[in-house]
Amino acid sequence: MATIQKKPSRGRDYWAIVESRRINGKPRPVVLEHLGTAENLLKRLQEGAGPHKVKSYSHGLVAYLLNLIESLDLVQIINRHVPNKQIRDGFTVGGSIVLASMGRICQPTSKRNWYKGWAKRTSLSYLLRMSLAKIDSQHFWDQMDALPSETIPAIEEEIVDTLYEHGLLSMDTLLYDTSNFFTYIASTNERCTLAKRGKNKQRRIDLRQFGLLLLVSRQDQLPIYHRTYQGNLNDKTVFKEHFARFSDRLKRLSGSLEDITVVLDQGNNSKKMLKEVDQTIYFVGALSVHQHRHLVERANLNLQEILIGNKSVPCYKERTTIWGSDLTAVVYISEKLRDGQIRGLEQGLSKLCSELDQLKEAIKMPTQKGKKRTEAGIQKKIDSLISSCVPKGIVEWELTFLQEDAFELQYWIDYDHLEELKKWRFGRRILITNRHHWSTEEIIKAYWGQANIEYVFKNMKNPFHMAWRPQYHWTDQKIEVHGFICLVAFLLVMVAFKHARENAGFSRSPHTLLEKLSEIRLATLIDAPTQKSKGRYRATYQLEEMDPDVKELADAMGIAELPMKSKIPFSVYKS
Repeated sequence: MATIQKKPSRGRDYWAIVESRRINGKPRPVVLEHLGTAENLLKRLQEGAGPHKVKSYSHGLVAYLLNLIESLDLVQIINRHVPNKQIRDGFTVGGSIVLASMGRICQPTSKRNWYKGWAKRTSLSYLLRMSLAKIDSQHFWDQMDALPSETIPAIEEEIVDTLYEHGLLSMDTLLYDTSNFFTYIASTNERCTLAKRGKNKQRRIDLRQFGLLLLVSRQDQLPIYHRTYQGNLNDKTVFKEHFARFSDRLKRLSGSLEDITVVLDQGNNSKKMLKEVDQTIYFVGALSVHQHRHLVERANLNLQEILIGNKSVPCYKERTTIWGSDLTAVVYISEKLRDGQIRGLEQGLSKLCSELDQLKEAIKMPTQKGKKRTEAGIQKKIDSLISSCVPKGIVEWELTFLQEDAFELQYWIDYDHLEELKKWRFGRRILITNRHHWSTEEIIKAYWGQANIEYVFKNMKNPFHMAWRPQYHWTDQKIEVHGFICLVAFLLVMVAFKHARENAGFSRSPHTLLEKLSEIRLATLIDAPTQKSKGRYRATYQLEEMDPDVKELADAMGIAELPMKSKIPFSVYKS
């Protein structure tokens, strides 16, 4: 049984918990715990047995990202291409760029709000053993200004080389596409040439935008080549300008283009470029059904059901000459596309009928004021309404003169032509390739991979992780560096997602992965000052208890084994 005993020492009484045990057959008192003086014991009892304070920080995601950045040597790769070896608040240019990328991954925010809005609530400062409180918008502005935009392609190429050397990059099939990002740059700002008005899927034609070209691997969507470009350029122009550049990069990277296939979207095709592409690299592309109706007509008479994955797809394949190139063409029916076209046609017909009915009632009576109607003017308006809503030939119409400035309009739907469109035209896709030995299944699967790069752009427009917005930059150089920061962020996420799939069997989205890793928190236990600690607070760190699914993910990805101090030389330029 344990007892509390008093032990005098140097004129003071100290207390201890003692238990009597037999040692070598003789009873001896064994001290289990020293309690100190009565005053200290009373203070400990009043404060409780736990720590004086407890603070916790989001830890798992930043710790894993730092480990990944270290393994890929990203900071030093960037620093090697920085002409002005400046240091701001203890960080090199490469270090600041990487820190900005981490912020885009975890919580996209303005550079001004980087510390207070995100970094302050994470274990990043503890892992770096560096203060982050002074990092503000001016810090990032100065560091971004020190990275010339013309050095970004060389940095990107070295990063891609590193991915290839680490065995992270599969080069067999690559996906190419472009997208636009609108901005709030003022129309009167003449310092920016990248941001121009143009069409975008967000329908913000009232805002200036810039474009992003991406070439990624099909297997893991790792970026291999990117460029920002003027927002008013069409896809064919951009592709023509950059095709030779990214082809050269692929050749330098793999030594040959024989084993690489690039998947292109329909908007990048032109007669002139198709010949150059065909003579340079293996590719899979798409053609407009309206421009190659004879091919579709042959396919309609010879469709065969082929199992692609777990779906039975009507397909037709032939080797033919298209725009002077010897190509293999595959025509197949996409039920998803067909259903969408039918829905769009029905909506267009409903809208058209409503507008034609309004016009019909309006032109029955002569105008009372203003310019008089003319038959030619009404015909032009009817043709414009029909062409904007439905394909040609579905709606027929007749205009009858009643009296000056008054007409009778009759219109009707050609249901036979409508059914013919649904049966013989809708849902058709035409794919082309110079991989003549590929099967129909391989060609279609390669093109279906194009959905992966569309998902990439969707992720980049997600406001919660990896977002390109908000971006508060209005010069070309800053926009390009900001784009590079976002690209590094996307690269890190996709490498982490690859590791999670391979090591943890993770089957959910990259965004879910980031949320789960962010839930892993580091607790700081701060003990009250004691006589032994000479009045200083003492802090200990440990991971908080996790939910079972998060713990399983953390164990599989080795979060608990990650060092509590980063070895990345954030504040040193290495030669």
